Amino acid sequence: MSVGMAALVLVSLCAVSASASAAQGPSANVQAPAVVGAPVAGAPAVCSQNGVGLDLFVRGANGQVYWKHSSDGTTWPSTSVSLGGYATSNPAATSPANGTIAVFVRGGDGALWEINYHGAWSGWYKIGGQLLVNTGPAAYSYVSGTTTRIGWFVTGTNNALYQQWSDNGAKPVSWKNLGGYLTSAPAATVLPDGSQIGVIVGGTNGALYYKHYADGAWQSWSAISGQLLTGTSPAAYNWGTTQIGWFYTGTDYALHHMWAGSTSGSENLGGYLTSSPGATSRSSGTIDVIARGGSGDFTILWQRSYSSGQWGAWTAIGGV
Repeated sequence: MSVGMAALVLVSLCAVSASASAAQGPSANVQAPAVVGAPVAGAPAVCSQNGVGLDLFVRGANGQVYWKHSSDGTTWPSTSVSLGGYATSNPAATSPANGTIAVFVRGGDGALWEINYHGAWSGWYKIGGQLLVNTGPAAYSYVSGTTTRIGWFVTGTNNALYQQWSDNGAKPVSWKNLGGYLTSAPAATVLPDGSQIGVIVGGTNGALYYKHYADGAWQSWSAISGQLLTGTSPAAYNWGTTQIGWFYTGTDYALHHMWAGSTSGSENLGGYLTSSPGATSRSSGTIDVIARGGSGDFTILWQRSYSSGQWGAWTAIGGV
């Protein structure tokens, strides 16, 4: 693991969304979302608004995006809120502040779409671009002085990594082609001041690779250990400013965890996953991982959490 990579702070596919002026779409009217139940079709995204609770997003079998909120991070409602839309990828989600959430997906037209929560859910807005089939977005954000930058990465239809961002809700910059040959959705990383940005992806042989931005330029791709199950993508989190970590579904269908920084290592957390994992760290010393699969029923979501220096058991959240 390089020094540059160890310095990065992962944000678990998290970003604040661009404003409506930066992303235009047909769903301008806000409607009260429905509370429903539906089968899980893809991998979840998870983030925390306040360092205590968790917000969970997943694509249903009907293509709609569903939302569950747990005020304590462990107790989940039996039903979900439908946010509508038509997603053709797993979502990416973030909460830059309490009361604010942003969700990104690949839409039915192959483009990148977003929906925002600021006390109430907006409609879906189209950002644009074209994502490779069976891949979804990654997103990040940081504040530097008076500038709030919202950025996102996607796997293009040519399998290359593309980046785009918006400052203070302005129109996004043009897409930047960062090269590579990706076979998964990316996971994104950033330091709080934006001085370093990094991406973890699956490469042509299913191995994990990373690329990072430092000293004003993007560095070359580098390989890290780990082998992705075909059709899955990594997830990432940051633990304060001293440790980063990432999860992936291995070829043995188990959840694998790796980390670097003040300490480094790897572990097999077991389970039987049928999706990519979603992960976040609510606070330093706490990690939450959610994935589809488990024991017996592979259409529901399961959660495993790390706190007080140890991992708890897998717990069923249920469907959406």
